[in-house]
Amino acid sequence: MKQGIDVTGDLLKAVSRSFYLTIRFLPQQMRPAVALAYMLARATDSVADTSAAGEDERIAALQRMAAAIAGEEEADLEQLLSDTLAPQQQKPEEATLLSRFMECVAALKSFPEEQVALIRKVLATIIEGQLWDLSYFRDHDCVQNDGETRRYTYSVAGCVGEFWTELGYATMGEQFCELDRKEVMLEAGSRFGQGLQLINILRDRAEDAARGRSYICSSPGRWMLRAQRYMMDGVDYSRRLGSFRLRFASMLPALIGAETLKLLHAQADSGVRVKIPRRKVYFCMVKAFFASLFKQS
Repeated sequence: MKQGIDVTGDLLKAVSRSFYLTIRFLPQQMRPAVALAYMLARATDSVADTSAAGEDERIAALQRMAAAIAGEEEADLEQLLSDTLAPQQQKPEEATLLSRFMECVAALKSFPEEQVALIRKVLATIIEGQLWDLSYFRDHDCVQNDGETRRYTYSVAGCVGEFWTELGYATMGEQFCELDRKEVMLEAGSRFGQGLQLINILRDRAEDAARGRSYICSSPGRWMLRAQRYMMDGVDYSRRLGSFRLRFASMLPALIGAETLKLLHAQADSGVRVKIPRRKVYFCMVKAFFASLFKQS
């Protein structure tokens, strides 16, 4: 990749421990595009979560970031991110990521056209979800129905499962998975992504409510069961992929998600934000290794 972007190094490791583990095991054909898409999405997420900045400022910045990713000229965006929003980040690695956002955008030029189109498509959907989040909770403190929860989890995570699948087929063809399973895999990938986002929502429920944001309006137990089913979909999705490295990279977040759900269930009424311990992450890595040795037909 151009512009010196260290997509698999210390910066990526700093902003996401679990994703860093995942991407290191992806086949080389998929790794650069997945990593760059993640870095772009993580940068927009950092802007969306910059509580020190006003909502209007964040919305305007996200719209400009979306335009830059889409290939439009955005004069002074780099200065806005580096001089205004980066210093407001609580984590130094996120500040660094915002300062290097335009490098990530420039790196898109080094990718094949089909991969660029997929990256732009998934980022447009993610940013649409982030903009909805910022706008919606100006006038509401809770979603109004389950459909809004499903739409939100798709826009910020379900679309990522689809992106992963489309990119796999684009870069690896039948080495990724049988072509006649593409539609099934796209649907399973979407559910997998939505399940991971549901786990985040359930884990952060008390913290989000304190900030005037509730992403579920019905029984948390129902959503926990849905997330469990979606993690099972993720395991099944992973087992059908065409190589050990693919299966392992996909299986690991499914198993980490399942372990997180166990903690959420055990501490459902404690109000404590759960975090899977490092030893459990290593346990999931070992389990994913053995579960990925053979492909499910």
